[in-house]
Amino acid sequence: MNLDDYKRYTIQAKTGIKGEAFFEFLLSDHALPHRIVGSKDIGIDYICEWTYGDKPTGILFAVQVKTFAEQIATPTFVDIHTTHNGLKRYEIRNSQLRIDRKTLNYWKGLGIPVFLFAVVVKAASQEVDCFYRRYTPLLTTTSTDPCGRYYQSFYQANEGISFHAFKDAGKRTQGFARDLFIDHVRCSYAKGSITYLDPASMGLKQFIAGAVFKDLFREYEDQIRSVFSNTEKYLRTVGS
Repeated sequence: MNLDDYKRYTIQAKTGIKGEAFFEFLLSDHALPHRIVGSKDIGIDYICEWTYGDKPTGILFAVQVKTFAEQIATPTFVDIHTTHNGLKRYEIRNSQLRIDRKTLNYWKGLGIPVFLFAVVVKAASQEVDCFYRRYTPLLTTTSTDPCGRYYQSFYQANEGISFHAFKDAGKRTQGFARDLFIDHVRCSYAKGSITYLDPASMGLKQFIAGAVFKDLFREYEDQIRSVFSNTEKYLRTVGS
């Protein structure tokens, strides 16, 4: 058989495998990444569970991974998001990062935080950088585009082979953990509940357990009031 008759192990396939392997390696000290393979992949690549030490926390999040060479789209530094996650923010203009409406609708139905990870491979050195974009604000609110345009608000997730789980590892504040927790709260509020998991259970020492996030409350006030009203009506019925 002629070698031309065989399937090709393309550069794109190699790059994709490298990106997913780097993503799993990067998160392995802080999360359990469960790969969605083959026909089961209908919009996400991983379901992950955050861990603290040797304990799974029950905080789940979904991830889609996109990998490409730096020469296709070089990340452009914008600023440092000092008041929130403390991470460097970038723009990455690459059409691969567009998410279609059907996929967004699927993500919306998951009810857990969703992140798009962009893995960028540098051609000369073959070094790899990883960036993430939060989709939960878009998926859980009625705003048309609270995340900005598709190429905006990517946060650098690594420094070499070190994952920015916490921007300040000693104090255990900010970083990806901060965004994951806030998006976990968003998902709870979007369902009409103001309860959520204790941030200390995921190692985050930035927030007071049980506190009501006033800014988020205002975004999801209609859902919360609706659930409260229905619960109140049901309790009156049960008590009568």
